[in-house]
Amino acid sequence: MPDTIVLTLVDGVRIVVPDALDLITPYVLREQQDFFEDELPFVRQLLQPGQNVIDIGANYGVYTLPMAQKVGASGHVWAFEPASSTAHFLAQGIAANGFGHVTLEQKALSSAPGSAQLALHVHSELRSIIHGAAPPGGSEEVSLVTLDDCMDRYRWVDIDLIKIDAEGEEANIVKGGRRFFANLAPLVQYELRKNATDVNFGLVRDFAAIGYDSYRLLPSLNLLVPFDAESPPDSYLLNLFCCNAARADRLAARGFLLRSADLAGVGESLGTNQNGNDGGASYHWRHALAHLAYAAPLASAWGMAEEAGESAEVQQALSFYARSRDAALSMAERFRALEVSFLQFRALCEREPSHLRLASLARVAHDFGERALVVNALTRLVESIRLTGVVDPNEPFLAPLERFDSIAPGEAFGNWVLGAALEQLERREWLSSFYAGPSARDRLEAIHALGFGSPAMERRLELVRLRIDRARAAKGLPPIASAKQ
Repeated sequence: MPDTIVLTLVDGVRIVVPDALDLITPYVLREQQDFFEDELPFVRQLLQPGQNVIDIGANYGVYTLPMAQKVGASGHVWAFEPASSTAHFLAQGIAANGFGHVTLEQKALSSAPGSAQLALHVHSELRSIIHGAAPPGGSEEVSLVTLDDCMDRYRWVDIDLIKIDAEGEEANIVKGGRRFFANLAPLVQYELRKNATDVNFGLVRDFAAIGYDSYRLLPSLNLLVPFDAESPPDSYLLNLFCCNAARADRLAARGFLLRSADLAGVGESLGTNQNGNDGGASYHWRHALAHLAYAAPLASAWGMAEEAGESAEVQQALSFYARSRDAALSMAERFRALEVSFLQFRALCEREPSHLRLASLARVAHDFGERALVVNALTRLVESIRLTGVVDPNEPFLAPLERFDSIAPGEAFGNWVLGAALEQLERREWLSSFYAGPSARDRLEAIHALGFGSPAMERRLELVRLRIDRARAAKGLPPIASAKQ
């Protein structure tokens, strides 16, 4: 077994992983102090003490352990991880946290009981059941069980959440759990993508066939909204949720889910009042933005632009965004307001991406779950700033990253804008600098030099430098710093 390291996540949970920077999860956890999926913070908010959950494809426990912490000793977690080496690490993580309410099964789920060969990819996240020719890298024999069999064995009567991340085995898991899904009706989190490019729409249809509608997560609102399988999904979307109508009703009552019926008519009511203030002065930029650290020095210029009638459409889109952040409104109203703001900023930037409209679009698109559009908008903004050297703040705008709302630019406004854009681009373009590799260094060095970078960016830079230095040392080359001298 490789050397181990115990890492502490943002919620205080301890997780045991290989001490290696060339493996995905150990690297990501060092870099972000958590896993990179937006669904994990949502799950933490969703779960309550005493609930029962299942984690299929538990890996090192990036979901299992936080879920166990949230449900507490009065709840229970069943974790399925078929790979023997990975299950060994997870067992250590369970012990390190003293979680006596986690049951670890070193088995794979499928459509029928039996055995199969598990491909041993170097990255544990990519290990999968072999259905054809064996891939390179070796394999190990694993036991197969079904959800229906496990329901009988463990006498499950109330399962609140099941996470399924089984690298292509999801459809078979559904087949082997017909009674489970019919009788227990949990909320399901499942992997949407077959691989980096192919979307598993077949799985969406499989769940629909058993009465489970699919939803996507809006991290900004901590809210599940109906997934439109007829529209191309965001290219960064990794997971969906699904559930039957009864579970949807329960989640809607807690404010975690919007049903299609909840949204009926809400858009029309917003559409009848799409003026700059959108239903009240409290949503105007003078109240929603002018008090922020970056906006206060610009309020006078923004007021002159407003008086000259130069930014009416921008003000309207900003008003709807402010409305989406009003916790006193219903989730349906907030979602529709966010949607309107997103559509308006997108149209504006397609037509005339002047001033800092691309920064506003990036912020709203992020909140609306359109990550690819965030990356596109910020790439264009950064290229424009670097090409022209011009930053025009004389129109109300949103900081592209919420953290910058409370950071005063001082005399370095251009650096502030570029720093915010680059940091959000770094966070959104790559799930982790692990995937960017050495190419991540230039942007991270730029963020560092601009002086507005977060501790998270410093961790990324340190890890990228360390990874490069280790690769250089293997070739007999000096570290980066020495090579510069």
